[in-house]
Amino acid sequence: MTALLATLLSIVAGLVGAVLGHSLSERKSRNDELAKLRLDAYTDFLRATSHLVSARRTGRVEDDLVELAALNDAKARICICADAPVVEALEKFWLQGGTLEQEQEILAFTRLCRAMRSSLGRERLSLDIKLSSILFKLEPATYSFRRSRANGQR
Repeated sequence: MTALLATLLSIVAGLVGAVLGHSLSERKSRNDELAKLRLDAYTDFLRATSHLVSARRTGRVEDDLVELAALNDAKARICICADAPVVEALEKFWLQGGTLEQEQEILAFTRLCRAMRSSLGRERLSLDIKLSSILFKLEPATYSFRRSRANGQR
């Protein structure tokens, strides 16, 4: 009787362990896939935003349909798969204007980048880090194409 009970308990414990292990593995797989979808959406959004902002800052004011489509595609994916704080930060950035031409837009974009970083599990950056300067100073301090053009160099 004791041997039979031990055998039954072993079988039940094995089944529970297998079901629990499979469930946790599936959950981890879904979370990993969601994290990849988020990262891809964030990367595509940042790339599309950077292209459009760079074009504006160099004087091109006409929107390229392909660039706008890429931007809107990335925005839609963020709205679908991102955490609520990221979607809220995206909304605030977009409602501010989304062009990165005014200070409030730059601040909203900076908050969006911080929210994206946090949603990917990265530690929060201290407020001492000048993320806006890192994001919006387009050229390194040692180079300026404007200065080289003014000096007659190309």
